Amino acid sequence: MTDFGLSVANDYGSVIISSDYKIMVFSERGTFKITSKYTDVEGNGSVMFNKPIRTQEPPQIFVRLVSGVHNDLSIYTGLFGGPGNWTGFLVVSAVRGNPNLQNYTLEYVSCMYSNLKSTSDYGLELFDYQGNTIYTSSDNVVKFSKFSKNWKLTQGDWVDYYDSGLTIDADDFVSISSIDRGVNWFTGHAQYAGLTLLSDGVRMLRINNNVVRGDWYYQGTNNTCLAIPVCKFPASRYLNT
Repeated sequence: MTDFGLSVANDYGSVIISSDYKIMVFSERGTFKITSKYTDVEGNGSVMFNKPIRTQEPPQIFVRLVSGVHNDLSIYTGLFGGPGNWTGFLVVSAVRGNPNLQNYTLEYVSCMYSNLKSTSDYGLELFDYQGNTIYTSSDNVVKFSKFSKNWKLTQGDWVDYYDSGLTIDADDFVSISSIDRGVNWFTGHAQYAGLTLLSDGVRMLRINNNVVRGDWYYQGTNNTCLAIPVCKFPASRYLNT
């Protein structure tokens, strides 16, 4: 922290509010469906936000599987809009070994970096050095439950798998926007990548990387780390306004 400003820590010593860093806050929640027209093609689902997110930084999208007729679900995610006007997101899915059409129901939560003025007549507002709002006491701060920090790599001929080892509970929301189809973490060694959220009926968090054969960066991930957050968003606290 700088010589002046505000820093708020929790009981474990982790900084949760700071005048040095932008703060992730709740934006909205809802449900959506992933469906397919044929059994041998990908499924898809999409959401348009109730209100566009006006931050330069992209929002974070968390999802929780509610129900589905399949025991497996792998997806990749894209965002609609662009910096200053994020309007929604798209999910493309794939399943295997089931003759039924895809039909999943998922709950989503969208989060953004705080940038709005307080809606209350009293409370706290925090600004950065440029005078931009980075926190108000009207905000509903995101509480991260756990992160995938260690990945177990299983290499295949065409697909590599990175298992998080995390136990995903029924009320856990996984950040699906943390990794997109063309994630750079694989440093040129990916054709496209996605996430597995359900395998053989078990909730999980696993990265699937369709590899590209041929030349690629020899240093691999070069000791960098990829962490995907998992959160709980109890409806009693995180409500649409």
